[in-house]
Amino acid sequence: MAAGLALIIGVSAAKTVRAQGALRTGEAVVAVVAGRAESRILTAPVHEGRSENRRLFEGAAVGEYSHIQTGKDGRLCLVFSPGAICCVAPQTSFTIMQLRHTADGLPRTEDDIIRKIHLQMREGRIRIQAGTPSPTLDIRITTPAGIIEAQGGAFVVAQSAQDQWTVFPDSDELTVTPKGGEPTVLRAGQNARMTLTDSRSAELQTEGVLVDPNLHHFEVCNVYFADLEPFIHNPLDFDREGLSVYLGPAAPLLQLDAGALTTDASPTIRPSVAAVNPPVLPRPGESQPGGRWEDRRIWDWYNRLEPLKGVNYIPRTAVNSVDMWAEDTFDPDTIDEELGWAHDVGYTCIRVPLQFVVWQADPDEFLKRVDKLLELAQKHGLRVVPVLFDDLNLAGKPPKLGRQPKPLPGKYNSRWVSSPAHDAVTDRNQWPELEKYVKGVMNEFKRDSRVLYWDLYNTAGNSGLGEDSLPLIDQTFQWARSVEADQPLAVAPWREFGSAMSARKLERSDLITFQGYDNVESMQARLLMLQRYQRPIICAGWLMRQTGNDFEHVLPLFSTFRVGWFNQGLVKGKTQLNIQQVQFRSDQDPDLWQQDVLQEDGTPYNPREVELIQGFRFLEPTR
Repeated sequence: MAAGLALIIGVSAAKTVRAQGALRTGEAVVAVVAGRAESRILTAPVHEGRSENRRLFEGAAVGEYSHIQTGKDGRLCLVFSPGAICCVAPQTSFTIMQLRHTADGLPRTEDDIIRKIHLQMREGRIRIQAGTPSPTLDIRITTPAGIIEAQGGAFVVAQSAQDQWTVFPDSDELTVTPKGGEPTVLRAGQNARMTLTDSRSAELQTEGVLVDPNLHHFEVCNVYFADLEPFIHNPLDFDREGLSVYLGPAAPLLQLDAGALTTDASPTIRPSVAAVNPPVLPRPGESQPGGRWEDRRIWDWYNRLEPLKGVNYIPRTAVNSVDMWAEDTFDPDTIDEELGWAHDVGYTCIRVPLQFVVWQADPDEFLKRVDKLLELAQKHGLRVVPVLFDDLNLAGKPPKLGRQPKPLPGKYNSRWVSSPAHDAVTDRNQWPELEKYVKGVMNEFKRDSRVLYWDLYNTAGNSGLGEDSLPLIDQTFQWARSVEADQPLAVAPWREFGSAMSARKLERSDLITFQGYDNVESMQARLLMLQRYQRPIICAGWLMRQTGNDFEHVLPLFSTFRVGWFNQGLVKGKTQLNIQQVQFRSDQDPDLWQQDVLQEDGTPYNPREVELIQGFRFLEPTR
């Protein structure tokens, strides 16, 4: 794939031309969605007044007179085909009044087009990103308190109180006209606030209006603008094919109004539709090859399994994942011994970190070592969850081949490095190699029953990356979906479970996974929240004894909720997972092991824990 997301994105008048000439009405295409978002769309010509609500998903396209609404957790990134990107915050409501290309015939240059993007807002907040201003671009945002007009640039329109709207111009100029008042030109950084004084007029304030981060920040779109920005500068390059590639094979473009007329001003501007979509559309990817598994398929997969009792595994002789997989330090004898102990303890599966830099040095030999681990796991009755990427970097250095440093005395997991290096996560020029890695590993084992499921990304956003990891998460899902593996895919949230980033991971995963190291009360609350997804749940990482996150308290919870699990750490070793992290250290019991279950010789740290693992069962539901 070309570096980064260097794809032609959007929906072009020039490239969706029907036999009768240029399509003059535009579309709003969903590039990113997190949480609940709906559109009330026309299902007949405007004068007939028939409409209905449809759930929005990636690849959905809506047109003029569609009403967009997001819920408390709903976030959208929309591409307007006339040439702009619109980020929509939670609890926002607006109507698309016009999306137009008004030139006659087939436009050859941008100067041939007068592009109109007119929205009518009721509540909430949006961000518009429209590139370099052009006299042929007409953007108009109408609010109850006034009108904002621009010919490009970037700006935020936000409802800051019941009768109050604030405008934040981030670049270039725009014009604000308060209701019943005169227009005022605002330059970048010159914020304004419009406040309704009565039903006919509003007061405009331009002095002392500071940026409010709560109104100005958009969690989803901020990271996607970096990908979409290059393409809004040349709107003639926006096309459906490019956006389809951006969204991936699991998200075909679907017109939600099923061919209904988006306007009845004249038959000549009504789009023709080759096929009528069904009245209820599935989320993209469901029931489609290479797409997200439908509910029944993932439940059938999960219900065929015995209760999953697993452990996050790295051999005691390795200080990090480079050490585990490198040619000189790969240790099949120790792995064989320890996986035998794991079987005796009662585990049925292991979750294993892979390492990109080791694969990059010699892909074929790396795959042979992975195959050897799978062979040893199968020998001991264990199935494997490979983890492709990992943002955790406690060493504070990028992963490198060669002799790994010794662990720092008395410090938890002091030499752990990420996979890949953090600069590769954010540098899209390095993504072609990451794509080869993902597809190379998955294609090798996509029909292998020894692989339980694929964990695409451990603690995405960790070690300071935050939302910068989100584009790579999405791209990794697309690469992985294209492989069409027999095993399901997952990425586990590990913090801020109500965030758009966490919602994004869960909505693209086949099964619901998460990591949790809190006390049992917090774990229960998290499980109650995750049950809303109505898919199998697996806890991909847990165990922090000093907080009460231990076998005695957590396993009964997993039994009740029928949750599969992987605790953190098998054998005490070079990672020193048994040592309490400084920020979580218990003053009352500082020597209590944080993680790991077995001593270096295979004897249990706490024999009672082994009894609990061996006796773990799902609680049968009461009739």
